[in-house]
Amino acid sequence: MGGLPQDPDSLAYAFEYAKKIFEVHKKGAKVVLLVHTKAQMSSTSLAGHLGSPLAKTLSKGKTAQLQPGQHVQLQTLKTLGQMLSDTIVIGFYADEQMLDLIDDRKSLIGAIAVPDLKGDADVWAARWGAIIHGEKKTSPAKLIEDQVVENALTQLFAMVNPSTGITHPRDKEHADNVLRILRAKGHTLEAEAIRSFAIQKGRRSRNAADLAKLASKIASLKNKPSLAKIVTTPLIPLVMQLDGLSRMPPASSSRAAIHPVC
Repeated sequence: MGGLPQDPDSLAYAFEYAKKIFEVHKKGAKVVLLVHTKAQMSSTSLAGHLGSPLAKTLSKGKTAQLQPGQHVQLQTLKTLGQMLSDTIVIGFYADEQMLDLIDDRKSLIGAIAVPDLKGDADVWAARWGAIIHGEKKTSPAKLIEDQVVENALTQLFAMVNPSTGITHPRDKEHADNVLRILRAKGHTLEAEAIRSFAIQKGRRSRNAADLAKLASKIASLKNKPSLAKIVTTPLIPLVMQLDGLSRMPPASSSRAAIHPVC
């Protein structure tokens, strides 16, 4: 996000955004204040933002009430649970590691990022079309400019198990073949854009990183891959039809509305 790193009012803004999400949700919601380590509650400015009584309550693992029906508790990167229904997460001192962790929690009703440094949450905000405090709301960014690449990846995602990503040998083979065909046809493979796009489409951050690593490897090949050596799979004829793929409509984002940024 831009505009609020190290702003002394940033936590107050974050709680206000949580309140707005809470009001839209219209039923009890939990707020999780997420930090990297518990030590940040005493060694950083966060304790001052919270005020001593609230900081002590949260540090002891207790839940505090923000307003009727809305409670907050402290979690760290190591203690954040997986099942967080009816939960809004405020990521304080948010960076890529923390935001990936938040994105892996698919049942959240909202997420708010308060980065330590300007730019630390920009990629995340663009991915989800997040509200940036003080700026006009935008739609999620088009992460992959090449429509052929986007549509080929969308077809790949439809075949690959979303839970395991490309860790399964057959799924990795599918991904390898698709990326090699795209590279052979002269399409640019931007690893970070592919990683962000995969997360946007519901892939876990670790699986998205595996795909990005494979894309980077294939993109760095000295010579273009030989199409004659591509192993035939049900997906390959579809990917080879690049003209047809280029006419497919772009996929839409599925989570743009639930990521306000403070």
